[in-house]
Amino acid sequence: MSVYSQQSRNQISTLLLMFLFVGLVSSIFYGFATITGNGSLAYIGLAISLGQCGIAYFFGDKMALASSGAQKLDENQMTSIHEMVQNLSKIAGIPAPKIFISPDPSPNAFACGRSPKNASICLNQGILNLLNRSELEGVIAHELAHIKNRDILIMTVSMVLASVISFVADFGIRANMFGGRDRDNKNNSPLILVFYVFLMVVAPVLSALIQMAVSRQREFLADATAVTMTRYPQGLQNALSKLYQSPVPSTHYSTATNHFFISPPKKSFGEKISGLFSTHPSLKERIEALDKM
Repeated sequence: MSVYSQQSRNQISTLLLMFLFVGLVSSIFYGFATITGNGSLAYIGLAISLGQCGIAYFFGDKMALASSGAQKLDENQMTSIHEMVQNLSKIAGIPAPKIFISPDPSPNAFACGRSPKNASICLNQGILNLLNRSELEGVIAHELAHIKNRDILIMTVSMVLASVISFVADFGIRANMFGGRDRDNKNNSPLILVFYVFLMVVAPVLSALIQMAVSRQREFLADATAVTMTRYPQGLQNALSKLYQSPVPSTHYSTATNHFFISPPKKSFGEKISGLFSTHPSLKERIEALDKM
């Protein structure tokens, strides 16, 4: 897939994801409204879904950076990193993004933002400690490739939308528990409980599906784009090898931000099972692809 077709596909996917999210959340609240006879819940659901889409679009990057505990890197700090980002950004043909450093000891990095004009990259302290210059350059090029390929918008939006699903399900039941005490609600309480349990089971699955909407193919494309920028496949390949050999659990881990990172920071199950639900291809697959280059 070419860079331009990927950019167009990402923009369409983002709009589709937001449209489906509005429909999903509105449907959940409409279900509560139908069961309880409280029609105002349907309007509350619509307001929440539209509001969350707005937050995801305009403030999703700030939320991702805040969740990682990142601090902006001043121009007079770590000048070598600023030079790498500036040079690689010129090669990529994009504005240089803002640079953030997270104190997280896990070796990882991510990019976020709405577009190349307001993008940011975040490097964990762990990755700065682990990689040498050429390897770090490969990682930075990979993150800049996500910005160039316009992956960051759908990555940022999906982070917020995935995290709100469980909240919405919980909000709906609590609104009924504390807001509706008439006889009809009491008669419907078993049905409400069943609906609530159903949502508690389905919500994590829906969150995972939203994350998986961020195509795994984008990682291969970002790796390939990074290599064209650095012209040194071994840099990124060695970096991925070190990440594979030196996993450190993240202290700022959230499943909603899992798809952001260059390497998923945590696996809930075994490697094979996790691979079925991962937003990333395995590091082994990516290393092999780079080896062929």
